[in-house]
Amino acid sequence: MGMLNEKARLDQRTIGFSALYEVAKILSDPTDLTQGLTAILRVLNAFMGMTKGTVYFYDPIRRELGIEAAFGLTNEERRRGRYQIGEGITGKVMKLGLPMVVHDISKEPHFPNKTRARQARDLQGTTFMCLPIRIRGEVLGVLSVERPSDDARASVEEDLRVLTIIASLIGHAVRLRQESARNLHTLDDWKGLRELERELVMRALHEAGGTQARAAARLGLTPRQFAYKMKKYRIIKEFRIDG
Repeated sequence: MGMLNEKARLDQRTIGFSALYEVAKILSDPTDLTQGLTAILRVLNAFMGMTKGTVYFYDPIRRELGIEAAFGLTNEERRRGRYQIGEGITGKVMKLGLPMVVHDISKEPHFPNKTRARQARDLQGTTFMCLPIRIRGEVLGVLSVERPSDDARASVEEDLRVLTIIASLIGHAVRLRQESARNLHTLDDWKGLRELERELVMRALHEAGGTQARAAARLGLTPRQFAYKMKKYRIIKEFRIDG
């Protein structure tokens, strides 16, 4: 049983690495923000089994949170998803700047289900995770996701680790776009997000004990693609290349 649990833990970490790698690639390309965020939510669905995902940003003029991007919601459901600061779980995360996890949202009285994306009876057995999107101490918005509570592949601890990094990356991407719009920085600022890819390659190598084939698998790459990344980022060849 212990070996099975360890294998499951390693599998989850591999999935997390792959998801972070895909998110880094999306955010390193300064394209339309909403399209990029929607692509990130699709990654969370494909890699981590998140059935619904939403990115809210705070509108200081309306003084409320509105949906910037979503996965698993209709346009009408998106329009209904607006929260005041402190309202519901989403508004509380925005106010407190702290993540919140509800293991079964059907039992949570502070889950208003404003989008009405699910009927009340369908909320049972659904885990809801909500995290602040912050940069330099300022909370810009909220990232929220849902997944089945009985998903044997999932680990709340591992999910939160990955989602926390993704929320932070989103915050950096938003700030870079804001500053670029004000002509305060050039596109060279995007090198910070590109450097994340290098860090993930290095971390995958470390987790794989220096074996390139295993590290490539952690990031969902072929050995040839991984070798190209090592050359691209001038990673010193001090790791084994055998599988």
